[in-house]
Amino acid sequence: MSAWTDIRDLIDRHDADSVAARVATLTADERREVAKQLPGRLKELRQLHDSWRGAGDHAEALRAAGAGTIESASSVASWLTRRGLIGARERVADSGRLLALVRRRDPAWQVTLAQELAGRLRGRDSSYELAAVLIRDTGIDPPDGDGFVTGWVAACAQERDVAAVLDADPLLDVLLPRVFRAQGVAEILQWENDPANSMSLLGGLCRLVERGRLDRQALLGECVARFLRGGTALELRFFVRLHHALQPASNEAFLPDYLCLLPVAPGPVVELALEHLRGHDGLSAADLGQAWQALLFRQEKKLARAALGWLDRSARLSPSHREEAAAALMTAFAHPAYELQDRAVRLARRHGLVEAVSSAAHELPPDLRREFTAAITELGIDGDEENESPPAVTAPGDAPLHSPAVLPPMPPPLTTPGEIVATIERLTDPRDLNPMPEEWWLLPRRADIDPALEWLLVEHLMAALVAVARSGDETARAELGRVGRLGGDSPLAWITSACRDLATGHVPEFAMPSSAVGLDRLIMHRVAELRRRLTRPGLPPVLLATPTRPSGHVDPAVLLTRLEATEAAGAEPLPADLQQALLRLPLHIDPADAERAAGLGSEAGRVVAAWMAGDGLRAASTVRYMSDGREQLADPSSPRRPTFTPPAPWADLAAAPTGLDLIDGLFHEPQRHGYSRSRFAAWWACVAPSHPEVVAAHLMPDFFFNGGLASPGAVALRGLAGADGGLGPACAVVLLAQLGHDDPEERGPVADVLLALAARGVLPAAELGEQLGRLVWIEKVTLSRIVPVLQELDRLGADLWPVVAGALAWLIPDEGERPAAGLADLIALGVRGAHPDAVAAVPGLAELAARKGSSRMIKEARRLVAMR
Repeated sequence: MSAWTDIRDLIDRHDADSVAARVATLTADERREVAKQLPGRLKELRQLHDSWRGAGDHAEALRAAGAGTIESASSVASWLTRRGLIGARERVADSGRLLALVRRRDPAWQVTLAQELAGRLRGRDSSYELAAVLIRDTGIDPPDGDGFVTGWVAACAQERDVAAVLDADPLLDVLLPRVFRAQGVAEILQWENDPANSMSLLGGLCRLVERGRLDRQALLGECVARFLRGGTALELRFFVRLHHALQPASNEAFLPDYLCLLPVAPGPVVELALEHLRGHDGLSAADLGQAWQALLFRQEKKLARAALGWLDRSARLSPSHREEAAAALMTAFAHPAYELQDRAVRLARRHGLVEAVSSAAHELPPDLRREFTAAITELGIDGDEENESPPAVTAPGDAPLHSPAVLPPMPPPLTTPGEIVATIERLTDPRDLNPMPEEWWLLPRRADIDPALEWLLVEHLMAALVAVARSGDETARAELGRVGRLGGDSPLAWITSACRDLATGHVPEFAMPSSAVGLDRLIMHRVAELRRRLTRPGLPPVLLATPTRPSGHVDPAVLLTRLEATEAAGAEPLPADLQQALLRLPLHIDPADAERAAGLGSEAGRVVAAWMAGDGLRAASTVRYMSDGREQLADPSSPRRPTFTPPAPWADLAAAPTGLDLIDGLFHEPQRHGYSRSRFAAWWACVAPSHPEVVAAHLMPDFFFNGGLASPGAVALRGLAGADGGLGPACAVVLLAQLGHDDPEERGPVADVLLALAARGVLPAAELGEQLGRLVWIEKVTLSRIVPVLQELDRLGADLWPVVAGALAWLIPDEGERPAAGLADLIALGVRGAHPDAVAAVPGLAELAARKGSSRMIKEARRLVAMR
């Protein structure tokens, strides 16, 4: 029987001790044989167990076999730290057994193993104990990696007397400074909160400070340095508690650092810094001003409230701080919390700073601004004309809005075969676009291309292929043969195939993919018919639907020029291309263009003329909230909580048939349970830029079906920014659904879309308000996520009163009912931009303001009602 057979049998019996004893008797050749067989055996065992369990109960035997037989120290370290070599309970306890095997090796080999093993540790690794013993035995310095430090902290936290263990540890002075920098330490220490607990690292460090073993100021310096490096509140929690536990008698050396922490550090760190700054009487006026403004700039009301209290006390004790106090109060005027703005106004009056802060009065809400103006009048302040009163405030909607660049600029048309090839290279992975063999190649689409730009480039590719096909230039066609094929059914895949068709003269025959859904069908039909016609007679000289704007619109005059060229060539437009062009015409047609269209003689010309004359399709859309086959939430008086399935929004489309199959197919009832398979939802808004309600109706199910897991995301809504009108309830629902996303990065693009629509005067504000109320009511979106976006739009000048009024009609709670989180902020937003003559029309608002109580929601309602 071979040595490997013996070892394998012992491994299969989970007998790690016998494995260790047997490998100690092996010859050099036998050890090499066993070491060669171990990886294969590990693979076999992992196939017998769940992957998360690794090698299961065989792990310790396998580790012993590897430690005793593998020749190089680096390979042993690699073997022991394999993810698969953990026990059935994700831990092994075999350090003593492995240490006995390792100590049979040469001392230099042990040093190498200690270095390699410690450098490979990740988090709470089972091999930490072995690495730690070897490092202490050999006397080498531990490596700089975080893994060994994390293991050291985890091991210390399990001791009964942490102070005694640390005091006796020769690695303390080396590793303790690294604890303040290592990643992963915070997770282990997050629950330590009692400095008197001897079984915690927090308690152990405090005891060593008391004994003089550790320097208090040095530890405080490490804590402050850790705060300055930044991190989340969880990552800094232990160090905040350690700083508190050390109870610094003098912190003057750290005052500049505390000031630096105020603007950006997590709340618990700022509270600690604030405590030490307020307790120090030697701060200069400049330092005080810096601290107050930093705290008042933050959104946390607790910190801003503390800053105003500190300012009030300091201004009373030291009148020389007036300039700094005035600057801080002007910052407080812009704080989003009304109660803080109110207190800042009162402090300005109390300390005689009304005139000094008057230049910031425009930041105040209307009622506080009136109060502030009255205070100036009472004081009888005269001065330069520009200082007689606070600066005038432009009412929401009066100032022009700046429209953000939501869509990419229009790329130039492609005019040569080289530009076609280069564009395809841009849209695919260039590593796979070397000269191609004849077989099919699967080329991945580039993930880093902006979908809005990708769509425009695909449109330009289609137009350029028509130009090459019509030119008859065989050299140009042959140059397109350099394009490799892209696998799958997609517009870009078919375009690459069309390039090779032109190069070879191949005449393709293929059917539409059955998986095309929603507006994907029109996209795929256009590319499919183009590929079929490129190498056949009768190809028109130009495509009609190639967009002239990044939004997807086609200029009517350009479309008519293309139609006239097609008629002059004796050709007929491609059917899907014609229908796509109609959907891309703007809503409002110049009468001169409509008259010009009437002169066209072809059948396609008559269709376009009828569309431009006003007979074009206009879809009516409504949104119903359905549950168990019945409509819910028909009006604000509907029952507040449905009995069974929570309602979900359904979009209904109504339009007269046109006889154009692809268009009629889009303007019908969308699939109710979502498509989830659409690969080009980011292009949909540009397929029908003048019909955003149709686009939104087809997108809506994916935002709500199955918890929104198939949601196409913000990228599918960017195109709505280019709509020239026609936005209604369906658009409101999908925009709000994305604004309720839990990731702020997904909410930002939608805010830009709303701002772009508001800048052009086509924002569906009333529909946004009504749908916001409904969606919050059925708990499909969270008001506290949406209000900050609305506040930013209000700050930029958008008129959001219709949004607020529409939502309040649904969200004002009944007496004793819990209000939606963020409702007070929504009402406060209404105060900033209310239309005074329309406040009385909000149902239930006056009753809410008349209720007894002092909650912020009721206070804000009273402020809003007072504006009538």
